[in-house]
Amino acid sequence: IRTAIVILADKLGYFKEEGIQVNFVEVANAAAALTSLSLGKEDLDVWGTGIVPDLTFITNGSDLVIFEGTAAEGGAIISLPKNTEKFKNLKNFENTTVAMVRNQTSWVVTRELMREQGIDVNSINLKFVDSQINVAQAVAKNEADTGFLPVEFANQFRPEGIGLVREVGELVPNYVCCRQVTSRNSFNKKKETFVKFTKANLRAWNYFSNPTNRENVIKLLADFSGQKESYINEYFFINHTLLTLDPNTNGIKSFYKAMVNSDYFTDTTPVDISKYVDSTIYKEALDAVAAEYPNDDFYKTALSNYSKYNN
Repeated sequence: IRTAIVILADKLGYFKEEGIQVNFVEVANAAAALTSLSLGKEDLDVWGTGIVPDLTFITNGSDLVIFEGTAAEGGAIISLPKNTEKFKNLKNFENTTVAMVRNQTSWVVTRELMREQGIDVNSINLKFVDSQINVAQAVAKNEADTGFLPVEFANQFRPEGIGLVREVGELVPNYVCCRQVTSRNSFNKKKETFVKFTKANLRAWNYFSNPTNRENVIKLLADFSGQKESYINEYFFINHTLLTLDPNTNGIKSFYKAMVNSDYFTDTTPVDISKYVDSTIYKEALDAVAAEYPNDDFYKTALSNYSKYNN
């Protein structure tokens, strides 16, 4: 449900109003989606989640372009309830075991922050498990000292016997998470369509951000996903999942540097990631909607943030 903006743009009729048709297709996982994009298959143009697999595919030779955001932040650190205050101090992670599912964005940025603070990150033992519930259970059973989870799971699994140390966004505000990515070929061939796609998304983001629309947002997203309305409400309006379309070029570069510093890649030669990030589609679409709605403060703020995050 983290791709809520695109879902809302469709359900609110904004894609149709912008003159494009968007089809939603199911894929098995990020690897399948990014493989399809990399091979230039016609069944997929955009993949909207997971910055870690995006950058991994790019580093391994895929000619992909990150052109828009989906969400930021969204990660949390858990421990036993009695240890939540202890692990607010990152120094106390030294010589401990940390549980997570692979490709955990929040761990990458936290590790980089630890490294910058002179903490011995190499003393930390990583315990990889195959599901988010198993992260919680590893901590609850004392098989790991802490764990990294998406914040919605951190709250959902409290009855398993875990406590919330903190949301990682408190440590690293606005860190990049899910981005929207396409192939270089689609980016070049369908740029005009992508601008219209992004205009519709910007209008949906504005709609989502208006508190007066909350009830309808919850209903539309629940109907689409099959999730309960209470889950949608908690996910977006209690856990404060941060939706953003801004590509945040600066944030992507910083995140890639953090992945390199964490020895995430087997190839020690980093790529110039700026060649695989392009914010021009987003900027063109944002300029267009800001011109159409000159008195809307939402777009004025988005323009100001664009200048801050993409230089």
